[in-house]
Amino acid sequence: MVRMFIAGALLALLLSSPVGAQEARLMPNETLLEVEAYGQVKAVPDQAEFSTGVTTDGRTARAAMETNAVAAHRLIEAVTSAGLPPIDQRTSNLSVRAQYRKDADGDDTSEIIGYRATNRLTLTIRNIQKATSILDALAKASATEVDGPNFSFRDDEPLKTRARQNAIAAASREADDYAGALGLRRSRVIRVSERAARSVESSDIVVTGSRVAGAPISPGQQAIGVTVWVDYTLVPKE
Repeated sequence: MVRMFIAGALLALLLSSPVGAQEARLMPNETLLEVEAYGQVKAVPDQAEFSTGVTTDGRTARAAMETNAVAAHRLIEAVTSAGLPPIDQRTSNLSVRAQYRKDADGDDTSEIIGYRATNRLTLTIRNIQKATSILDALAKASATEVDGPNFSFRDDEPLKTRARQNAIAAASREADDYAGALGLRRSRVIRVSERAARSVESSDIVVTGSRVAGAPISPGQQAIGVTVWVDYTLVPKE
């Protein structure tokens, strides 16, 4: 996206606009060019996040929770034995809900027939090569569901730096294109702003515990992107 303003005749108009204070810095014969540009870099993620859990039923809320606690401890012991430290295991949801008898139409009635307890864990695997063995451990421990993977980077700052450099380079090329088409040249930068860097992540997969064992995990590549807005001044060629 490109916007241009020419100094001189439009100066009074610029001073009366919300952005006039910025654009009033133009010198005579300068044209303001506002450029939006995007830069990205791609790299192989070095960590993955999974969500897993167990769901159990009981005639009472206490019975459902007690059974669930045993199953959840079994999950925790399994992933710990597979090499995942406790610091990378986080309880993300713990709930117990009443279950109601269905009527002939399949709708809930007011009659409670039992309770269902759920305990979900978020697992951060910092060595992706261990992911398959940890998933195998979840399957053997009877995890009822596994969601993921959500790939990411332990430290994405170097990637953001490169993405910013690519974005600025793209903005400069675009500014040169417009300047050349107008018979002008790029002179100076007035302002730079950035939209927050973002990761283009792969979609999650959802599998039940019985299908987890031996699942191959491939991180592929993930992009880190940055959008910048740069205000340049264009001047006549000398």
